[in-house]
Amino acid sequence: MPNHYATIAVNGTTFPVSFMELSKPTGKYVYRVFIKLFNLFGRKGYIRIIGNACAPGIAFPNLSNIKAKELLGSTENNCGVLIANVLGNEKYELGTTIPAEPFMVIRLMENLNTIQDYLQLFSSKYRVRAQKVLKNSNDIIAKPLHDLPPNKWIAQCGQLLYHSLQDKTIAIGQNLSQLIHCYQKSLGSNFKVLGYYLDGKIVGFISFIQDDKMIHATHLGIDMQIPLNYSLYQRMMYDLVSYSIENKITFINLGRTATEIKSTIGAVPVENSFIIFTKNPALHFINKFYTKYIHKKPEYILRNPFKN
Repeated sequence: MPNHYATIAVNGTTFPVSFMELSKPTGKYVYRVFIKLFNLFGRKGYIRIIGNACAPGIAFPNLSNIKAKELLGSTENNCGVLIANVLGNEKYELGTTIPAEPFMVIRLMENLNTIQDYLQLFSSKYRVRAQKVLKNSNDIIAKPLHDLPPNKWIAQCGQLLYHSLQDKTIAIGQNLSQLIHCYQKSLGSNFKVLGYYLDGKIVGFISFIQDDKMIHATHLGIDMQIPLNYSLYQRMMYDLVSYSIENKITFINLGRTATEIKSTIGAVPVENSFIIFTKNPALHFINKFYTKYIHKKPEYILRNPFKN
């Protein structure tokens, strides 16, 4: 994966370690200067993350009974900040716990055969809404892209992903087409991509990793010119549910963001946090100050579409 740096052993399990690289296509000049400064320290190896920021939600180290000094000491001497994404929101020695948006997951019953079977579990209000989503996007055709030659779709998907993320600060690198290609080369048939076409033009895509009875959503891009009344985002979520039912998959990780929308589709939250370890007292103070006074988790309302 991009940004790979080294490996680290945590409680007997080996994880990759990568350097952090933030990017934000738009934003105030001062803020973008801060990002460049952060990336400078990242590329020099001073700031690293356990796992890989280009593959969020894939690696969750078990930090129980871990001594922070030993963990930091297991990296090269110039690593001053080590970040780990963990489930829950535990507190750790020399660590600052920053709550993140939850992962939204769906567990499917094995006796389902079609998406309509799933929607029958919804109350009438949410079932009507779901049927409206499917009707609104009826003119948009979904096609698998992963079976096509990479030069037929990866560049287009990279552009769609770029435009979908242009107002956000991201940690997955700047060459998004290369990132998607890396997934495709590394994971082979386990990496799936659905492309969405309107009037013969690709207007969106969603990718996911399939692993036995589980799928993990990874990247999503939508043409910003597509009217909202097509409900394309929700259509993609329902298509993942439909694909899972047809392939007898019982667990779907829809990833972070859009928490409320995903809850209307039947997803429930799994809390997670980023733990920032550092032995530098000044950085530790800044992290604590940021977490207490500056960091704000997006507010959302969880919905329950099911009858019971």
